[in-house]
Amino acid sequence: KEVLEMNGPLGGTRILACEQAIAGPYGSMLLGDLGAAVLRIEAPEGEMSRNFAGPQNNGLNYYYLCFNRNKKSLVLDLGTELGKEAFYDLVKVSDVVWDNYRPGVMKRLGIDYNTLKNINPKIITCSITGYGPSGPYVDYPSYDIIAQGLSGLMSINGEPDGPPLKVGIAIGDLGPSMFGALAVAAALVQKEKTGKGQEIYIPQLDSLISLLAYQMSYYFCSGGVPKRLGSGHLSVIPYGAYETKKGYITLGVCWPRVARTVGADWMIDDPRFATQDARWKHREEFEAVFREQLMKAEAKDWVELFRVDDIPGGMVKAIDEVAEDSQVKHNKATISLKHPLGGEIKLAGNPMKMPGTIDEEEYSAPPLLDQHTDEILSELLGWPKEKIERKEAQEKKHAEELSAHIHKQI
Repeated sequence: KEVLEMNGPLGGTRILACEQAIAGPYGSMLLGDLGAAVLRIEAPEGEMSRNFAGPQNNGLNYYYLCFNRNKKSLVLDLGTELGKEAFYDLVKVSDVVWDNYRPGVMKRLGIDYNTLKNINPKIITCSITGYGPSGPYVDYPSYDIIAQGLSGLMSINGEPDGPPLKVGIAIGDLGPSMFGALAVAAALVQKEKTGKGQEIYIPQLDSLISLLAYQMSYYFCSGGVPKRLGSGHLSVIPYGAYETKKGYITLGVCWPRVARTVGADWMIDDPRFATQDARWKHREEFEAVFREQLMKAEAKDWVELFRVDDIPGGMVKAIDEVAEDSQVKHNKATISLKHPLGGEIKLAGNPMKMPGTIDEEEYSAPPLLDQHTDEILSELLGWPKEKIERKEAQEKKHAEELSAHIHKQI
């Protein structure tokens, strides 16, 4: 059916998203940005990120807003007869069931791959979990910071003489979410060829190990364990963030040209610094001299010189500066969407620039809880009003039973 479809490369694809927090919502949002119709399945009380701590816009939390554009909100209590029936009916007309619940939850709810493939043999399921569907860690809980620690990522992040640090962004959630979106896109292509669906698992742990590509290769090749280097590189110097007279700059691979730019030509022929191996052997001496040169001017002045000399360098900017950056605005890397309760919300945009993607004007803001339930059930599934009302009555009764059970336990 064409109800609730969008334009874009994935237009005509329907995804049922059973998700929470970041690891699920971010990936399904990327698929929605590409045109998939993402139906966000939530329990009557709503998903946890709707009530997260922090700032809000018209009652919607920042944590929820940033991961849930281009989706429809559908409330289903899978503990009720009609809630389960609605989900199964949706599976019949959908392509993907996407989740980031702990292993075993989907099976306990009766919506795991082995159950759903009997309803729709072409269904694709994608589950993002901490450690995968089996193994010694399978029952352990996981969060972004847990994955960052177990994967080894935190062991290489931070200053050499400081404690291990987590990456500033939630890469333990964002990484597997992106891998999940990529896997789903590949599975959709494969389904076109074979007519078959499949089951996909994306562990957080494996995702971060994949992103540690050259650190792992360094260890396997040398036996040496990568250590914390601040913003430095395992084998390149100079490289990283450097303080200036005012502000910080970053430098990529730039030797020896940068020596001339900073007025230290003599360093190029100095035997202590002439080769990469020599610079590593005399790393502390090199850094002391190089940093002294950079302290002679401000960051903005160095960056102007770098651009003249085609040196890969840039400013270290704060988030408010990034939001006003000319290139960021030119790329439309941030977007403004009409808020469902009035006004506008600003969000980080979609970095995938390709023909046929959805125009920003077609984007929809993150939905209110239950905003599209009646629309989906009536227009997509053809449920009559009386059946929808019975579903709501079952949900209300089930909620009262759960509340009474909880109070009895207390």
